[in-house]
Amino acid sequence: MPRQQLQYCFVDELPEGLGLNRYKVGHGETLGADYPADARVYMTDRYQGIQVSDYVENACGILIVSKRVKEVFERVSRGPVEYLPLAIYNHKKRLASADHFIVNPIGTVDCLNLEASDIKYFKGKVVQVRNPVLDPAKLEHAPHLFRMREHSYSYLISEVMIQELRTLTPRPTNFLLDPLEHVPSTSSKTPPVA
Repeated sequence: MPRQQLQYCFVDELPEGLGLNRYKVGHGETLGADYPADARVYMTDRYQGIQVSDYVENACGILIVSKRVKEVFERVSRGPVEYLPLAIYNHKKRLASADHFIVNPIGTVDCLNLEASDIKYFKGKVVQVRNPVLDPAKLEHAPHLFRMREHSYSYLISEVMIQELRTLTPRPTNFLLDPLEHVPSTSSKTPPVA
């Protein structure tokens, strides 16, 4: 998607020191002691925005949020989530924020109506979810913040979480929420193999 708020910073890289554990951040696996104690990222030079927002856009597919948003997530979410402290440095390599976190919901949730969703398969595996449609029955016990099983880089939050975020003053910056359709499944067909 095109960037909406160009005054805000953008991050291109994951924190240094993750090594081969980099994949865990995108797949909902616990990093624990493998996460660097002094984790930091730098604003990219390809965008000139320097304001640090409540949600920090990035090219890594991770969820980077401010401390105040993280506190809402902690209070409301019912699922396992890892909160990894992160320092953000500006274009001149100076500290811009020491109060941000990578939010790592652990695991994934089977939440999609596979019949109604537009999903691209290759050799029986999901390669793209173009239009996710949620199955209300599968959401009954879902946490308020989670990753979808078919695409672990997609983060979903409930209406309850959205309402809690709206209570923050000022409102959280740089969030773009996209509502998803809910359609009950009509059968238990297995996904097509392309």
